Amino acid sequence: IVAAIDEITRQDPRGDALVFLPGEREIRDAHQALERRKYRETEVTPLYARLSARDQDKVFNPGPKRRLVLATNVAETSLTVPRIKYVVDPGYARVKRYSPRQKLDRLHIEPVSQASANQRKGRCGRISDGICYRLYAEADFQSRPEFTDPEIRRSSLSGVILRMLSLGLGRIEDFPFLEPPDERAIADGWQQLVELGAVGQADGDRTLTAIGRQMARLPVDVKLARMLVAAQANGTLREMTVIASFLGIQDPRERPPEAREAADNAHAKFADPRSEFVGILKLWEAYRDAHEELTQSRLRDWCERHFLGFLRMREWRELHRQLLLLCAELGWEERGTSGEKRVTREGKNADADTRSPFLSPRAYVALHRALLAGLPTQVGHKTEKGDFLAPRQRRYQLFPGSVLAKKPPPWVLSATLLDTARVWGLTNASIEPDWVIAELPHLLARKHFDPHWSRAQGHVLASEQISLFGLVLAPKKPVHYGRIAPQEAHEIFVRQGLVTGEINTRAGFVADNLKVLEQAREEEAKLRRAGIVADEDWQARWYLDRIPSDLHSAAGLDAWYKKLTPDARRALHWTLADLLPGEGNEEDRFPKYFPLGDARLPLHYRFEPGAADDGVSLDVPLHLLNALDAARLSWLAPGFIGEKASALIRSLPKALRRNYVPAPDFGRAFAEAHASPSADELRGELARFLSRAAGAPVAALDFDEAALEPHLRMNLRLRDADGKVLAESRELEQLRARFGDRAGHAFAARAGREMAATGLRDFPATPIPRQVPGEAGVPAYPALVDEGESVALRVFADRAEADAAHPRGVRRLLEITLADKAKSARKQLPVSPKTGLLYAAIESQERLRGDLVEAATNALLDQGLDDIRDRAAFERRRDEAGRQLFGEAMQRLQLAEAILAGAAEVKPQLDSPLMGWARGNLDDLRAQLQALVRPGFLRETPAEALAQMPRYLKAMALRAERAKRDPARDQARMLELKPFVDALQAAAARGQASRPEWQALRWDLEELRVSLFAQELGARSGISPKKLAQRLQALG
Repeated sequence: IVAAIDEITRQDPRGDALVFLPGEREIRDAHQALERRKYRETEVTPLYARLSARDQDKVFNPGPKRRLVLATNVAETSLTVPRIKYVVDPGYARVKRYSPRQKLDRLHIEPVSQASANQRKGRCGRISDGICYRLYAEADFQSRPEFTDPEIRRSSLSGVILRMLSLGLGRIEDFPFLEPPDERAIADGWQQLVELGAVGQADGDRTLTAIGRQMARLPVDVKLARMLVAAQANGTLREMTVIASFLGIQDPRERPPEAREAADNAHAKFADPRSEFVGILKLWEAYRDAHEELTQSRLRDWCERHFLGFLRMREWRELHRQLLLLCAELGWEERGTSGEKRVTREGKNADADTRSPFLSPRAYVALHRALLAGLPTQVGHKTEKGDFLAPRQRRYQLFPGSVLAKKPPPWVLSATLLDTARVWGLTNASIEPDWVIAELPHLLARKHFDPHWSRAQGHVLASEQISLFGLVLAPKKPVHYGRIAPQEAHEIFVRQGLVTGEINTRAGFVADNLKVLEQAREEEAKLRRAGIVADEDWQARWYLDRIPSDLHSAAGLDAWYKKLTPDARRALHWTLADLLPGEGNEEDRFPKYFPLGDARLPLHYRFEPGAADDGVSLDVPLHLLNALDAARLSWLAPGFIGEKASALIRSLPKALRRNYVPAPDFGRAFAEAHASPSADELRGELARFLSRAAGAPVAALDFDEAALEPHLRMNLRLRDADGKVLAESRELEQLRARFGDRAGHAFAARAGREMAATGLRDFPATPIPRQVPGEAGVPAYPALVDEGESVALRVFADRAEADAAHPRGVRRLLEITLADKAKSARKQLPVSPKTGLLYAAIESQERLRGDLVEAATNALLDQGLDDIRDRAAFERRRDEAGRQLFGEAMQRLQLAEAILAGAAEVKPQLDSPLMGWARGNLDDLRAQLQALVRPGFLRETPAEALAQMPRYLKAMALRAERAKRDPARDQARMLELKPFVDALQAAAARGQASRPEWQALRWDLEELRVSLFAQELGARSGISPKKLAQRLQALG
């Protein structure tokens, strides 16, 4: 632009020029650039719609100097600038388009059409020959569309559809437009009307609702019309006509570049800290009083003093008057929340009066609920990043000029969402999500979870999650579950209320049945036959068969019980015979065969104490060795269960053993309760049985299996393909350690002769099934196996082993095929010298790029690899990972910068202000920092945990600061962590720390640290010392 003006100046230093620019910002930039050129006898003048009337008049009343007019496309057709001889056209304009996908207006810079370019050219030469300078190539001009898109293709169609329905013009899809709108825009228009409650479905056709018919009679935007209808219903019509007329015009508040601070101070007199809509009402009241009291010239001065456009204020007043007339035609009363009498100010000099009928809480809610009715999807919830999440996963920020922008509330309502370079929310107000739930029930989605019996409430409660197009308004609201799922609530009522007795009821049978149950347990103790009383499942089924399925509350039970006859009431009582059923019959205590898939392996019995094969022996073919289940073998044969259970009880430490004497009785009771093997090992099942029977907890690891007689463990006789005995042992793991590889090869040779392959560097052409028929009908499990530089395809007898190997094999293939992408990503990463130096303190600087790409690879290939079983799925995952690798690496770089900066900030805080002060606390923090930010942490830390590390480091900084102030309090909390820290160190010493269960505990420990030392940062729910202790106990 400057070069073009320079050329014009050389040719004609007196000729006025008109420069077209997309917007105000570009005009300001060009203005500064041209002012620096210091052309002689030349003034640079801006021209755009928001410019004050006085500044606009300068353009149309030229002085003696040459002028350079910088204008938006307002000068293209709307008006004629006098004395223009030259036009400079960069070829761009800021065009407003409605996006059906994003549900908002976009204001982006676009190339102008040929028609617009020709129109600009026509602005020069009106008084003499003129010249137009186009700052783009002729080929570019020829490639542009001939005409600008008509407005019907750039605007929301909800108003058009509403008007056509009210006039009976038929479906918009069938209307013969000269240039039909896009189908997506039509669908969006219908959807918007449905959301506003203006359109309903009747006999398969869309028709206007009562609300829609009222909206159609208001010739304003559909959102404004819906607000007015809602305001009329809740008594806020007077205030809403003011707001609706304001939103229907261009903002009258002016903010000239040379007086921005003065304008902001003047406008602040009418601002409201909670709502810009209330600020509009304050501005209206001030202007109305000034209009009544002042003459026309003094009113113009008043507007100028407050930086308000006089003509636009007059336009606002006129539109408000027209809305009042339309409301009167509809028979609506102009009522406000403050009543019929209007509050007026006292005194003349009261411009800054902030009184408004909408300052009361009730009035504030009423107005904003009416606004919500017209703006149902323009609600935002503040996120951790500081922006706002709106329905349909849209994100936006409050416009910097908003009074709410400095201290944003958790929930806002925005009158306009505008997409420029970023998405901004304009004209905002603080709201509560409960108002949205109350005002928009037809648009809400409700999910229910965690149903449970509440004794205090007397019915089944559940947590309800309420969302508006994906935006969660209420994450966990308690609701009466019986009204939502009566059948499920009935079962919960029975199992958690009646069976347990956790119910306050006047129905006497509940308490009577609990007494009979206690008597049955006493009889059970006398008989020394634990586990024979009917369990809770039987009790629940008994009640379910007798109590009506529509009962799910204590009140309903009392009302039903009250109407029963005496005989019907007696039928609800238990007897001892009901709770102590018969013992059943034994079957086949010593079977001849051991079932394994389709195979039947021979069992041999021998009674000769001291013999190598005393007890029961199992003949195992070599290829089926890895298919054996140790848990199943622990059950031996049914005839041995009682004896083995008794022996295990006797192996308990004395402190536990005394709870289960005499052991033979408990062993016999266990055998009767478990006549056939379960999926769990016998020790685990016995531990649960004894814990239930005696009420004294015992764990499977408390039993000393080494103390058992040899005949109470299965003797395994391993045979080769020729039937020759290879080895004999009662330890399955010993046999697998010696013969596991041979057994695996033998099984693979039989089960997957045609599938096995080695040296793979790409996915096999043939799909890999999860399971194939193996030898003797035993299932076989093919899987890819990582061999370092290549991958092999093998067949496993153990499903768990195959499931563990296959994802690693797929990952290795993906890494091999993505090697070039990874190399390119390492080269392109823009690692700053500062980041490199920070990382060099942990590991070599050269490793940083590789670690970042490896961390990105970890994140992209973390999940779902087990499901990749064919080449098409592999190629999709490879291509997707290839596309995302550099972007993911960039995110890891940003995350690494935040982590390294956080670590650098924490490190100096770990020095004690006095020698020895809080030493133990700070040593613990140093150990934590060393464990978090260690060599290789970027590539070895799970992606989910890596994303949380800035928060962990921030928590450490807060803890360090507080520990120095109060070491004793920090020490008390640190002691709560000690058992878990010690357990993780012991697991690391045993080589188990990398297992998934220990890794999960390790990162949950970091969340517990945040919860204990920096609770304000927020910790993941479900993490507490008690729950981690339970998990640690389960890990053994």
